[in-house]
Amino acid sequence: MFGSPDAMVINPVIISHAIAAVFSLGLGAVVLTRKKGTRHHKLLGRIWAGLMLYVAVTSFWIGESFSYIHGLSIWVIFGMIMAVISIRVVKGKRGLASHKAFMIGNYIGLWSAAIPAFVTEGRVMHHVAVSLLGQIM
Repeated sequence: MFGSPDAMVINPVIISHAIAAVFSLGLGAVVLTRKKGTRHHKLLGRIWAGLMLYVAVTSFWIGESFSYIHGLSIWVIFGMIMAVISIRVVKGKRGLASHKAFMIGNYIGLWSAAIPAFVTEGRVMHHVAVSLLGQIM
């Protein structure tokens, strides 16, 4: 996967992972900034959680060795489970606060994986971003 764009190995897992991650970045911002507790918040939150879990799980089929990204993926899976438990099982303000903290933490984790993916030469997303910027400018 790393190296010159010509030598880049791009398979369906990488493509679907990247697409889901980009959608997660946008949808996560919508879910976290809109009014909470509404039907739309719940629906979009479920979609976002599903995308986040997909991105976390598919990360284990990308790359040749375990990296900090894989540790982050384990944390995201744990965080999503805890966020659901917090909102469904733990009642009151404590459950809401815990749910909010896990969801915000997962979103920050998403950005902490996305930024290196976009700025590290040899990464698929870096190549895509540079190609798009080259066409715009």
